[in-house]
Amino acid sequence: MAHLSLKIPADEPLRTSPRATASDDRRFVIPYWLLFGLWLIGTIHFARSSQNANSNRLFAVACVVTSLMIGLRYRVGGDWEPYLGIYDSIYFQPLIPALGLSDPGYAFLNWLAARLDTGIWLPNLVCAILFMAGVGRLASRQPQPWLAMLVAVPYFVIVVAMGYTRQAAAIGIVCFAIADAGEKNIGRTVILIGIAALFHKTAILMLPLAVGPIAIRKALTAVLSGIVFLALFLLLLRDQSDQMITSYAQSDYNSQGAGIRIAMNVLAGGIFLLMRKRLLLSKYQIVYWTFNALLSFSSIIALVSLSASSGVDRLSLFLIPLQMITFSRFPQALSGSGKLIVPALFAVIAYCFTVEFVWLNFGDNARLWIPYSTTLFHGL
Repeated sequence: MAHLSLKIPADEPLRTSPRATASDDRRFVIPYWLLFGLWLIGTIHFARSSQNANSNRLFAVACVVTSLMIGLRYRVGGDWEPYLGIYDSIYFQPLIPALGLSDPGYAFLNWLAARLDTGIWLPNLVCAILFMAGVGRLASRQPQPWLAMLVAVPYFVIVVAMGYTRQAAAIGIVCFAIADAGEKNIGRTVILIGIAALFHKTAILMLPLAVGPIAIRKALTAVLSGIVFLALFLLLLRDQSDQMITSYAQSDYNSQGAGIRIAMNVLAGGIFLLMRKRLLLSKYQIVYWTFNALLSFSSIIALVSLSASSGVDRLSLFLIPLQMITFSRFPQALSGSGKLIVPALFAVIAYCFTVEFVWLNFGDNARLWIPYSTTLFHGL
């Protein structure tokens, strides 16, 4: 049996003791900086060259490396123990009952892993692949794909993908849907967001944003989108909506650092709104990312008015791709002609470095990501 009952006693605090100290485990942040360096080298090397077969191949290899680092992590992330609990609870269950113990897509992966006796690394790896497939595809659609991924590394990849497995998979699928979304393939976009909701139900809240750019111009699309959204809501959230409201809006639990993370979205949103006409996006993409930018500002109001920040924080994770779009296009948007402004490029790089450095060294929960370890060293 790959894993069973590694859960701690219920009367003990969940992973409250530090896993790393400044004196003996600082070296274990090196893998995170190597990941940053991988995308930094690609950013600098391909900054002035157009995308070609060679750069695309190397980009794909870098995405695979990143997927493996995310998916094969071992005891990394704040929700590691709860995910082990899900795996344990599903281990002896038949398929149908197992699907009711978590979000269906994630529950199925755990049920399959239990049948194969692989342990939790298999669901982690599949979710990592889903995340990187979407985020990598979205980045590849930008003029500076390596820079777009570099923007994602310090928080989106390290914190979200390595900490919130289910939601990261859902966000990845949403990113995959939005990367090529447009009026002609809106049906595909809706289906993919529905699939994303199988991994984290809150993904269906992105559906109005996805169809909004078309719905504001076509009444029939607006009506059909409303029907689809209502159907998905009733199917996925009807029985859990009260619980979600209690957990996300009425509880007294506060997510540490939520204000800073939301501020990062607001910064990207502000720059996007000021420069959106110079970012060389399609009409659909302009409207979609404008919705995201406006939501980033509304999240400030929600953060102040709700008693708990955890719900706002978790929902705002879906807005992080806006940072990739804005900051990766910023160095070229400044020129007005599409020419790369090198000082602006290095300003974005410096910003990314600062985010990772501050979080790894001063983040309230960074100790749960340190030391980085991999399943390869502990047996698959």
